[in-house]
Amino acid sequence: MLAAAARKLPLGTGKIGFKVSNSYPVPASRLWEAITKGEHTQRFFVDKVRGDFTPELAPVLWQWKKWGRHAQLPTVVRKDRKLEFRWADHKGKYLTTVTFTLKRKGRLVELEIHERGWKPADLENAFDNCSGWTTFLDYLKAYVIHGTDLRTVKGKV
Repeated sequence: MLAAAARKLPLGTGKIGFKVSNSYPVPASRLWEAITKGEHTQRFFVDKVRGDFTPELAPVLWQWKKWGRHAQLPTVVRKDRKLEFRWADHKGKYLTTVTFTLKRKGRLVELEIHERGWKPADLENAFDNCSGWTTFLDYLKAYVIHGTDLRTVKGKV
């Protein structure tokens, strides 16, 4: 769903949400660049990106061959600490809120992704997104540590 249409949707007020997280042995600035800059995100997660997450809060467009185009509407961008955006649920009826939080934990940086606002009728879609964000965390780790795009690795893992 494109940004103009997404902006017209109501904010999801459903009580269903989830959190996923992973830890990374890299500086927060490296993780932040990979998460917020389209040139990096399309190297490990999406097929095409238009825009970067910046303090100006301009919409970012992610596109996948399988899932189509989806606009992210940023609400918070705090460098190396927090990114929050809203995007349309699978049916295009309302917006869910996605928050990325980076926290230093000793020599590691923990990235937590929290998506919320799902309605009970959309529980299956919420689980799909939970799986997708878990994949994001795994692909991000391969990218920031080894420079590997797991979408292109052939053979058994």
